[in-house]
Amino acid sequence: MPNLLQFDPSTFLGFVVVFARITGVMVAAPIFGEGTVPVQVKVGLSLIISLIFVPLVTAPQLGPNPPVLELVYLIAGEVGIGLLIGFSARLLLTGVEIAGEVAGFQMGLGLANVVDPSTQTQVSLLGQAMSLFAVMLFVALDGHHLFIQALAGSYALVAPGEVTLTRKAFDTFMGLAAQMFVIGLRVGAPLVVTLLAANFAMGLVARSVPQMNVFIVGFPFTIGLGLLFLFLGFPFFVQSVAELLGELEMILMTQLKALG
Repeated sequence: MPNLLQFDPSTFLGFVVVFARITGVMVAAPIFGEGTVPVQVKVGLSLIISLIFVPLVTAPQLGPNPPVLELVYLIAGEVGIGLLIGFSARLLLTGVEIAGEVAGFQMGLGLANVVDPSTQTQVSLLGQAMSLFAVMLFVALDGHHLFIQALAGSYALVAPGEVTLTRKAFDTFMGLAAQMFVIGLRVGAPLVVTLLAANFAMGLVARSVPQMNVFIVGFPFTIGLGLLFLFLGFPFFVQSVAELLGELEMILMTQLKALG
């Protein structure tokens, strides 16, 4: 087992390479990478996990005095792999938030925005609520353990210093970004379709009874109906998040194979 307390250039560089990949995960991953988590906590967790992984990872043989450009390219590739792992997990929460934003707009809550403390931007009230529910389910279903498993699997699929950027990898990344909208459609489709049917019905009522102020009646109706179906559909929401979490590991492995 390498002793980091006794300075050895090759051992120290191997630790830096491992630390770079784990830092990328801590920066981009949900929960750990949020802006509300202190930087000291992120750095401390990265150091602890790096010390655990150093004896288990075969570090590249860089020698005591490697070229600076080669070292920078190597560390950038390791940080990129970590960011990819964290970003893949964040897709789940982003897709759920997109579903909540679309549903909230259909309910008439488009102007009811709140400030997200992690990004300091205005987000939809319903989207933020569904995202928080997804975070709680993510932790309850041991989704945070998936990061450790993905890190261990990433070193088996893509050894340090063996990252290759190909057209296949680029296409895989584009497909990964498109998954956000697919996830949002899968999670929010039942509620969005219900609210669309409700708005269509209110339009028919407005045409049939012009004397009725459809805006005064429509807003409470769509908000109440949306909250009702959101409550009734919560078990299906939990099931959808659990299924997406199960698919997340396969998505991660596909991304890493494209880089290997």
